[in-house]
Amino acid sequence: MPALGATDPADLQAQARAELGFSWQLEQPRRTSPHPSSAGSGGYPQWFCEQQLQRFHAGEVIDVSLSSIYRWAVRPEPYRQTGNAERTQILGADLLNLVIYITAWPDATLDEMAVFMYNEGGVLYSHQTISKRLKELEITKKKASTEVYQAQRPDVQLRVWEFWNCPPPLGIFQVLRRRLIDVDEFGVTLEKCNRTGGWAAKVHRVRKDGHYKHGVKITVIFAIELGDPALAPHVRGSIQRPRRWIRCRRAVGTTINIFRDFCDYVCRDIETNNIPGTDFH
Repeated sequence: MPALGATDPADLQAQARAELGFSWQLEQPRRTSPHPSSAGSGGYPQWFCEQQLQRFHAGEVIDVSLSSIYRWAVRPEPYRQTGNAERTQILGADLLNLVIYITAWPDATLDEMAVFMYNEGGVLYSHQTISKRLKELEITKKKASTEVYQAQRPDVQLRVWEFWNCPPPLGIFQVLRRRLIDVDEFGVTLEKCNRTGGWAAKVHRVRKDGHYKHGVKITVIFAIELGDPALAPHVRGSIQRPRRWIRCRRAVGTTINIFRDFCDYVCRDIETNNIPGTDFH
């Protein structure tokens, strides 16, 4: 029998079965008897049942109903409490479909989850039911990082592994960090620069001049080095003053030729304005 304050393993098993959507295990014997001071839904204590049975057989006055006496005579040990109502929503195939759908489409909405389970032969569940089930499964909603489809291809994954685990020219393994140059691009577009609200008297519209319209997208290619810790802080190329290379274009996207020209521009600048002891050729 578990010590005072210990958790009954049968309760942990029942809780795990409930979270997984399995059926109940009924008529399970109790491992711990309820305290006499907290009978209520816990039932009468074992010693009290035996006492009432002895009084009944001796012809004495009893403090319980005859139905309880007859039940205790057949089964003196009470069953373990298994809860009030069995789970009936998002079980079995519905639960499996929900998990599969979230795995395949992690950015799906509650409506899309409900429609998918319904199309697969399940019940049309409400937002509250699905949200509660996801919380029980410890599945939370958070900001999603968008990745291109090509990033998951086997050949791309192989190149990523080679980049981190192979020496040059395949990767950067055992290359000093200060010799690396990080190159990336981003786009800048002026979407809107007008406030959407304002103040005016009742039944009057707010009117104001719109100074800006949708602009042309600007693509920025940016390269930066970590910096050489051997250089003084005030010297160009040190950690405090790393070299940067920037090129802006009024166009959308970056082609291979444009990226190649930018890399040539960075290499020419390093060759022309090289730092002794830092740049190696």
